[in-house]
Amino acid sequence: MAHSWRGWCLLRPGLLLYGGTVGRNELHAHHAVQLIVAAEPFTMADARGERVTTRIAVVPPDTAHTVLTGARHALLAHLDPRSSPGRSLLARCAPGPTAPAWSPAGTGPTALAWPLPVPPAGVAVEKPSGGTAGVAVGEPSGRGSPAPVAAGNGRVRPGIRPRMFTEPPAGHARSTEAAAALRVVEEWSGHGGAADVLHPAVEEAIALLPTLLAGGPVRLRAVAEAVHLSPSRLAHLFSAHVGIPLRPYVRWLRLQRAIGRVAAGESLTAAAHAAGFADGPHFTRAFRSTFGNAPSELATAIDWLP
Repeated sequence: MAHSWRGWCLLRPGLLLYGGTVGRNELHAHHAVQLIVAAEPFTMADARGERVTTRIAVVPPDTAHTVLTGARHALLAHLDPRSSPGRSLLARCAPGPTAPAWSPAGTGPTALAWPLPVPPAGVAVEKPSGGTAGVAVGEPSGRGSPAPVAAGNGRVRPGIRPRMFTEPPAGHARSTEAAAALRVVEEWSGHGGAADVLHPAVEEAIALLPTLLAGGPVRLRAVAEAVHLSPSRLAHLFSAHVGIPLRPYVRWLRLQRAIGRVAAGESLTAAAHAAGFADGPHFTRAFRSTFGNAPSELATAIDWLP
């Protein structure tokens, strides 16, 4: 069945999260890890034409793929492969280069869907207020099931919650749905139940970065000096507490600022300059290499959350 792309989108450093109808697209590749969780089966194909029909798919980065038959109710997440959630999702699901290897539970329906009208036994469901759709936040079944993070001493520890999973501000019509969707991706990445803490120096660095974006390249050494840490120490703390290294974080932050301005009606050139890109084509190349689409293709058709 043919579907048209229509829904909402949340863009954070390390994560693009889309909720709504997933439609067809052309064969493409991007550097992000892609997770699709749907309420009904959808069909994808790889560069060789091999297909998979599933309700959950994990596509590795830089792998050509296309959606042949979409789904009306779905979540689509792009995760930076350098982020801890991206690395964890790849390690848990071990997707291969061909389409049949993209379904974490093999063939047939899986235990986790979006939305989930009837919860399977043993899976907790949270129901967003003001709506009827539910979201399963328990462990999905199959070989891609989340497992606790093992510490170096063999004990299980929850780890630190990446900043990309912070809930969106209340007040937007899609805030509750987006918060529930974030929890689904958080569980699939194995970060459910992680501690939501932030080192003071990292918090100071994050507050400083928006001011530095428009000034050109953001250097680790300059940020480290501003927060009174060595570059190596800040790099370690930033990756551990934010879930993504500083350099790709800054790149995602630029994309987030630019797409927000395009969605608000600014030209690609003006939005690119405001976010610190050299020009509109530079912004378009960066966006396409990350997500497989040009920003102009998504800016007006999607309801973007702050």
